[in-house]
Amino acid sequence: MKNLILLAFLVFVVQNANAQAFTKIEIAANLAQIENTNGVAVADYDQDGDLDVFFTGIKNFQPNDQKTWNHLMKNNGDGSFSDATIEAGFGVQYINEGLKAERGEKMGASWGDYDNDGFPDIFLANSRFDQLYHNNGNGTFTDVTAQAGVEGCNVCYSSSGLWWDHDRDGDLDLYVSVLNNENIMYRNNGDGTFTNITESAGLKGADNAITWSSVAIDAGKDNILDLYCLNDTQENEFFENRSGLKYNESALAYRIADEGASMGFAVGDCNNDGLFDIYVTNIYNHHPNPLYMDLGNRRYANKAKEYGVEDTGWGWGTQFFDFDHDGDEDLAAVNGPIDELYGDVQPDIDNFLFKNMLLEEEMRFENISTASGFAGKAKSKGLEVFDYDMDGDLDMVVANMEEGAYFFENNTVKNDDPTAKNWLEIKLEGTVSNRDAFGTTVKIRMGDKWLYRYHHGAAVFGQSIKPVHFGVGAAAMIDEIRFTWLTGKTEALYDIPVNQIMNFKEGSGVEVQEETGSNPNGGAIVEQHFAKPNPFHEVTTLHFELANIGTMRLKIISAMGQVVYQTTGELQEPGILEIPWDSAELSAGIYFYEGKMGDKRFVGKLVKSSK
Repeated sequence: MKNLILLAFLVFVVQNANAQAFTKIEIAANLAQIENTNGVAVADYDQDGDLDVFFTGIKNFQPNDQKTWNHLMKNNGDGSFSDATIEAGFGVQYINEGLKAERGEKMGASWGDYDNDGFPDIFLANSRFDQLYHNNGNGTFTDVTAQAGVEGCNVCYSSSGLWWDHDRDGDLDLYVSVLNNENIMYRNNGDGTFTNITESAGLKGADNAITWSSVAIDAGKDNILDLYCLNDTQENEFFENRSGLKYNESALAYRIADEGASMGFAVGDCNNDGLFDIYVTNIYNHHPNPLYMDLGNRRYANKAKEYGVEDTGWGWGTQFFDFDHDGDEDLAAVNGPIDELYGDVQPDIDNFLFKNMLLEEEMRFENISTASGFAGKAKSKGLEVFDYDMDGDLDMVVANMEEGAYFFENNTVKNDDPTAKNWLEIKLEGTVSNRDAFGTTVKIRMGDKWLYRYHHGAAVFGQSIKPVHFGVGAAAMIDEIRFTWLTGKTEALYDIPVNQIMNFKEGSGVEVQEETGSNPNGGAIVEQHFAKPNPFHEVTTLHFELANIGTMRLKIISAMGQVVYQTTGELQEPGILEIPWDSAELSAGIYFYEGKMGDKRFVGKLVKSSK
């Protein structure tokens, strides 16, 4: 069985010249005229079911020169976009009347539903004055910066905004990365206003930090989000939070204090071990890129050189994503030199696409930039991957400083080749958690193989609200999906068909228990238990995922406290133990299972239906 499942994932080979992975279609998509941009982010702002695109312009706004505009491009659902900038309420845009900004007057665009009304709002990071636009729910936006209290400061040069629920109260807070001053942390008050808590939360950071971007991630595995800041020509900062209240700078302890010129980042599980790794883009001629692999013990190890991804030129936007649907996450990175380095003019080079070779050979990446069709030397900055045409594979949009935008259509699903290329996309909706579900982890199981995703949407110059995407190769059915929310609760769904875009709302699955255990190899492992199916009619299976071997003693107990069934199961090696229970002779109702192995006890509820 294991060999068959493995074969289901070994389904894709590097695209050859006659079947390139990507095709440039920005002209057909009506995006080629979007020039001189820094950032790009996507969200379904009008809630019509497809993803729209927002670009941030580099220059001061001039009404008669669209090359100076921010652009909101509406997805028409027919393979093209139309410019909705003016009709949506962005006809008058930001003009910096202070000191000239060297890297651009308008920088990042971050989508986030800060008031949980179901319509994505957008924060714009600018030079000297930031902006927050509220989505009115009718296709238009209103500038609410002043009343919300998120203007920034009149000498601050902001680069990116990060929406995240730092205090886990169910709404999105905002962290602003600043290039020339201290970063700013705003707590969402829940009434349309925000409070600056930078100092009290311990998130001020170094006085001289030049922060391009940041990401919230539970690196400590304690269900409390930590914060990683990407700094230029200074050590990156990592703010650990163990109490839920206060942050402490711990980059050196976690071994992620890269001393390069960091700009962009990507978070993904590139080796499929259930631990989320961090890739950082630097200026290679100053310092190579690191790929920090999570070791599971509050430590990371840099494997960029070993895995072949240490050089992406003058790096900016980057993303992990499974472009070829083979079950592991590939890596894209764009680059754009913006001035000289050490007196030398930096060359324009093509952007990068690396194929993950984990399933074909071993954990490494292969540079397929040219062969894949992902090319262009346009001084690129922002990068986003998303399924613009809802065909199941992920397309790429690139914001360019000196040319029009690039748009790459993914041919994986369309290619007429014999390889299996199934997929699943999941739109998340938080109810107790923030509505965008930022901070949620999702994992899927096919047989005994798990794949993992972390939902956060953040990048340098942008943050997006988009579905969680999995490539699943030849698998025709997902045996199980697990969602772990910021509340700490985990829910599961079972037996989900592939090749669909599904919606999942917090609270609509079967609640299961996940407990952190110890891994004999030193990393973290999650010990889990549940029943499938549950509810059930006659037969269900008790499923245990365990870090240690031993004998499981299982009891089934009625709602009246009577033991109605008991047995034992033996686990010969760490992994999965399944014990079936046939309840045909018992009446419908509520039952409980209790499993004991050593000093560990596993308890859960069973629901037996009448038919």
